[in-house]
Amino acid sequence: MPAALAAHARNLVGPLLRSTYRISTINADAIPPRGPVLILCDWNNIAAPSVIKAAAPRPVHVWADGPAAVPGPLLSVTGDLAMPVRKVGVEIVDRAITLVGSGEAVCAIGVEDLGYVLARSQAPVVPVHVAAPETKRPTDPPARKSPIVLTMGELRAFPQHLRTDRVSRTSARAAGEWARQILVDSRESS
Repeated sequence: MPAALAAHARNLVGPLLRSTYRISTINADAIPPRGPVLILCDWNNIAAPSVIKAAAPRPVHVWADGPAAVPGPLLSVTGDLAMPVRKVGVEIVDRAITLVGSGEAVCAIGVEDLGYVLARSQAPVVPVHVAAPETKRPTDPPARKSPIVLTMGELRAFPQHLRTDRVSRTSARAAGEWARQILVDSRESS
């Protein structure tokens, strides 16, 4: 059922977003057509979840915090995961692990618990650098007809030296730092 929700959201939102913005994707084939993958996005804007869905070559669940999670109720209707504002997001983190574990693609935008999810799922990652026009606030979407370019980095397997049977605070931090470094390196090479 979650895969169907992500596919419906992509099929409905995609054409609308592509008519609103000039979206282009570089290296879209870096996202595997099936199997678990965590997509790491560096653009935390209210429009990011919809743009990612429109540009990805397969249905994607968005796991967001901060400005990208502002439309939280809308995100939950489409099967996405918005971190709760006033509660601990344990349920959301568990759902992210379940989605990745069942072979889904999940895009993480501005989330804190990424290292824990990576350490538990040991999923491969694809960094995505988004070049979009600046807005006054991250809760403002870009102007209509703005060019938005998504550059997908190479698929990176979860490193062998970080694989553990039991997730600890140390292994979760190490996995989070590995993911952060991949995202920084991707941004610098774009």
